[in-house]
Amino acid sequence: MYLERLLQINMATLAALGALLLGMGQRSVGSPLLVMAAAATSVWLTDVTQRFSLGRWTSNVLMLLGAVYSLHDFFPLGNELQALGFARLLVCLQIILLFQRKNERTYWLLVMLSLLQVVVATLFSQGVMFGVLLAVYMLLGFSAMAILSLHRQWERHRPETEGLGGGGRGAGFVGQSGGGGQSAVGADLFGRLGKMGLYTLGLTLVLFFALPRFGQVAWHSAVVHPQPLVGFSDEVTLGELGRIIESREEVMRVRFFQGSDDVSRPLHGEVYLQGAVMMTYERGQWRVGQPSRGFGTEPLLRPRSLPLGGVVRQKISIEGMDRRELFFVAPYVALKDNPYITVDFARNRLLRTGYLRARQFKYTLGTTAIVSGVQKPLTPCLKNDSILAAKALPSGEGTWGLPDLRALADKWIAESGLPKKDRLGRARYLERKLAASGQFKYSLVGQQRDPELDPIEDFVAKHPRGHCEYFATALTLMLRSQGIPARLVSGFKCDQWDAVGEYYLVRQLHAHAWVEAYLRPSQLPPDLLHGVLYWPWLKNGGWLRLDPTPAGANEVHEDWLSPLRGGADWLESIWSNYVVELDCQRQRDAIYKPIAEAAKQAWRAVADPSRWRAIFNSVSVALYLDHLGREVRWVLLGLLGSLLAATLAGLGWMVWRLVRRLHAAWTGNNAARARRRVQIEFYRRFETLMARRGIVRAPGQTQREFAATAGAELAAIAGEKRLEPLPAVVVEAFYRIRFGRRPLDSSQTQAVEHALAELTTIRR
Repeated sequence: MYLERLLQINMATLAALGALLLGMGQRSVGSPLLVMAAAATSVWLTDVTQRFSLGRWTSNVLMLLGAVYSLHDFFPLGNELQALGFARLLVCLQIILLFQRKNERTYWLLVMLSLLQVVVATLFSQGVMFGVLLAVYMLLGFSAMAILSLHRQWERHRPETEGLGGGGRGAGFVGQSGGGGQSAVGADLFGRLGKMGLYTLGLTLVLFFALPRFGQVAWHSAVVHPQPLVGFSDEVTLGELGRIIESREEVMRVRFFQGSDDVSRPLHGEVYLQGAVMMTYERGQWRVGQPSRGFGTEPLLRPRSLPLGGVVRQKISIEGMDRRELFFVAPYVALKDNPYITVDFARNRLLRTGYLRARQFKYTLGTTAIVSGVQKPLTPCLKNDSILAAKALPSGEGTWGLPDLRALADKWIAESGLPKKDRLGRARYLERKLAASGQFKYSLVGQQRDPELDPIEDFVAKHPRGHCEYFATALTLMLRSQGIPARLVSGFKCDQWDAVGEYYLVRQLHAHAWVEAYLRPSQLPPDLLHGVLYWPWLKNGGWLRLDPTPAGANEVHEDWLSPLRGGADWLESIWSNYVVELDCQRQRDAIYKPIAEAAKQAWRAVADPSRWRAIFNSVSVALYLDHLGREVRWVLLGLLGSLLAATLAGLGWMVWRLVRRLHAAWTGNNAARARRRVQIEFYRRFETLMARRGIVRAPGQTQREFAATAGAELAAIAGEKRLEPLPAVVVEAFYRIRFGRRPLDSSQTQAVEHALAELTTIRR
């Protein structure tokens, strides 16, 4: 009963863990919670109390209904919903099997379904926690297989009678050798399984990293339920974000490569990644795009000509999101055609194909804005950009016309004393006043706003606290009130460089909004220009990036959990770079190349004769042998080296023996082994007796199989049927001690001695 109960609990735990791994991949908690509840309930109701169980026909009907329920997800070919439908079917079948009366077939089906769940989970999940739970699942799987095998043997050899004199399958103590199913199922078994799991894990890691990869494809999963992009939207309503932007969910990874260099390097300063351009503001809401023009969309196409030099490649890997927008360092240059990316000219944004938004997506663009490792704050004004739309102020009477915002902008411009033609100076002065005057404070906490006022008017006049979008909105409208065209840009600002993976890690909390002010060609600062021969600077002018949000506003605040988060981020980076993304190139650079370089350096050190001469001379001087001849010194140093090597080898052997003895004494293995050697001596006597009568155990024969064969032959030799069960008595006692680690009591010892005495009297 103990063995079967342990098996039931182990199988229920294995099923729950498999469902948990599947739920992690689907980013869903429904299936794991359902299977966990079913596993716990079935152990109590079906296995322990046996108050409820599903019959054969009921189970078949329920399985059929589950298959029909999951069938509609199998039809969209080439879609992740097929795997999702299969996962749902696995969950349904697993729950039904949990509530059935268990037998060997049921247990094997539960194992198979759980393993299939893990296989499906690998299509979706790839985080470091998934890897940790996968290792735990492996150990549970080993335990389940071992206990299931023991349970099967116990059921096959369960005694029919109890007591020493019974006539069932053997003597009474043989029936107790299994200990009611508890023998051999204890600390020793689970210790051995743990060691086997660790050895297997170590061998798996060695093979995983050592076996060469012949392609560039790494392990990239699909996402059935894409995460919401909480910090970014193409329609921004002031005051909606609040604390949701503090999410640490990963959004994308960005790498920068200069020319033909294949090593990604960090930039100096923060990186601004553009997502969408906001042009129209009305009563607290920004809308993306330029309403006065409609340019349509088209696939991303490589232009006829590319910049002659200074192009930095930006390789971006964005996670599955609920939005299609792609992000980039502006201005971008399409280095090649990409039919999976759409250019939305009217809204100044890039979009990925709809069905690709639910999975990780990689794309490469060029840019000229990165010069000497610094992102320039100037982007060219293109023919599709609407300067007129960048001048529009909100319409309305009273406070909806933003009188306080206009008055504050007029006041600050008057204080600056800058002439009207100095558009650059005025724009930067307003930026500094919002960011550094101390009059306005950055806050993620939602503020109480006067419903009778425009939100930005309330921010300027009454409650000067808000998120980056308040600061960007205030500056954009202030610039427009002074006749300077301006637009609001939403995207991400990041400086989190991952040195292990050599990329910028962009999280939800890095969402940001900033301002771009239009400058005429004559107003462009020459030191900010880039790609001069490619972009129409002298014809159309450009947009200057301004960030009025106070410095440090987007910094992550440290708390007592920060070290733990830092460690988790480091583990996630190691897992991502050296497991998930370990393709042919990365394996060569991270594993093979360092090993080859180390081997070359070691060989140079060993094969360098000057190095050995220097060591020889140094040792000779240290031992005061430098006055002797060269040949004599070589002989003496050779003898000393041999003596030292022999001494170290002897010391090592003595230490090894001492450690083994201390370990044996601490764990009690010496006494236990001695007792087992004494007690199992009777089995050696048994095989010796059988050999004298010409009965020898074959090399591939188990002790139990040999006992059955020997009993039959002894009965045939002596012509007495009573001799047939005697070998089984001895062998079952051997099994009890050798594999069950349980000593024999006095009655069992007497039974073994009696059986050996009977076997001794048999003549050939």
